Amino acid sequence: MTGRYTYSRWDGTQTGFDIEASDLFDEMSDDLLQNGDLRGALRRLMERGATDPNGERMQGLREMRQKLREARQELLDKGDPNGVFQEIADALDDIIDEERHAVEQSVMDAEKSGDERRAENARNAAMDRNFRMDMLPDDLAGKVRELQSYDFESAEAQQRFEELMDKLRDQLMQQNFEKVSSAMKNTSPEDM
Repeated sequence: MTGRYTYSRWDGTQTGFDIEASDLFDEMSDDLLQNGDLRGALRRLMERGATDPNGERMQGLREMRQKLREARQELLDKGDPNGVFQEIADALDDIIDEERHAVEQSVMDAEKSGDERRAENARNAAMDRNFRMDMLPDDLAGKVRELQSYDFESAEAQQRFEELMDKLRDQLMQQNFEKVSSAMKNTSPEDM
């Protein structure tokens, strides 16, 4: 949760900006003398920042953007949403490949048996299963939804899929628990 801010009418007790216009002009005077462009000098001052009379650094837009990029990268590294999704997508692709091999093996076994009716049924079932796998949506959620109602040929592929779904459910529950825990930790008695 974010901090709580209160806004009130100006009553003279608030602290304003410590930097004066003359201090800002001193900061950009060399640039102004060199280039003769007040607008450009002001823009460059905003980009690079300034130092107030107390020697404290006032950030420029460049530094602010850099801090925002670093904070964004830190959040991406910490959460790594694409990494988790990519891991699940790769696991699903492996499961689908395993299922395709099992379907092929089923057809080969039926053809080796010498029973023409069994071989024909296996080929039709394989055609249907391969069609369903070919028609799986490209998006991860759609793939998962379709595979949940899919009748697997391979018991191993089905078991791996169920384990992946359990792992995904556990991760989602853990994330939700962490969010609730964090929200409760940051809740003050006034928020109640």
